[in-house]
Amino acid sequence: MARKLYRSTYFPLILLSFAWAFSGALSSKDDKCGRPIKASDTDRVQFAMNLEFLEAEFFLNGALGHGLDSITPYLAKGGPPPVGAEKANLDPVTQRIIEEFAYQEVGHLR
Repeated sequence: MARKLYRSTYFPLILLSFAWAFSGALSSKDDKCGRPIKASDTDRVQFAMNLEFLEAEFFLNGALGHGLDSITPYLAKGGPPPVGAEKANLDPVTQRIIEEFAYQEVGHLR
């Protein structure tokens, strides 16, 4: 019983001490990692396009078992195939819904 009380009493104190120690280290003004990143409009559009490619590959591989290069090869431009992607074991209704999501993402890329 005393051992249980010991653990439950000091565990929050240990957590608070770690939080206090790291809060000072992360918020120092001399840290050069804390500067905001300057992103251009091109960077933002490329980031959004990368997300669309990721979503399209995810849904296509999950629903059909193959990726964007088999549906629209001109969008993939011969990039490397995904590693470890395989068709998900879905019931027919869910498979059809995920397939529709995949085609919608391909439409976003076009």
